[in-house]
Amino acid sequence: MSVAQNPLTGPMRNAMGNVIMYSYNGMNIVRSKPFNPKDPKSEKQLRNRARMSLIADMYKIFKSIITLGFPERDERLVPQNMFVAVNFNTAFVMVDNVPVISYPLMLLAKGSLPKVTILQAQADADGITINYDAHALTPDLNVNDEVIACASLLSGDLLKVKQFIGFEHIGTIHLTYPNLQAEDVVCCYVFVRSGDGEKASDSVYVEVTD
Repeated sequence: MSVAQNPLTGPMRNAMGNVIMYSYNGMNIVRSKPFNPKDPKSEKQLRNRARMSLIADMYKIFKSIITLGFPERDERLVPQNMFVAVNFNTAFVMVDNVPVISYPLMLLAKGSLPKVTILQAQADADGITINYDAHALTPDLNVNDEVIACASLLSGDLLKVKQFIGFEHIGTIHLTYPNLQAEDVVCCYVFVRSGDGEKASDSVYVEVTD
């Protein structure tokens, strides 16, 4: 029940029914709350919640990469906002009516620079060796711009490396990890970023083989 020194002007506190009453800075405050609080759980809402939860998990894993991958954004936004925006509607497939992350569809970077063309990616005793077409990037990038690669492993490790594009027509970038096999790799991505850090390309999913 509610307590009031005077029903019109005195201090008021506690609740009665769906009405909450309290005093604040000499004022009597009366608020109402719904009789039947709702937590909507339609099929669409449950799918959206599942998507958001999965994207949050991906952000935790790839945070250090995502921080580099979205330089071309509104100054009011942070990389996490952009990561969610570009993946929420497109990075999923439905399995038994449940959304599941599709690694080939997920983007860890997005921008106006040309995407990297991957020629080969192999797991070996030293890690992952990725060959890419560096010559195809030269009209838009120069030797001082960077290529960035990362790979998430079943062990929970995140491999990452960045290096200058350099002068070679066929570029090579290496992710070091001993005695690695292709089945140990959950997903792998490559993108480029300008030397001044102001532009990036869309990330490219890399299929790693033995």
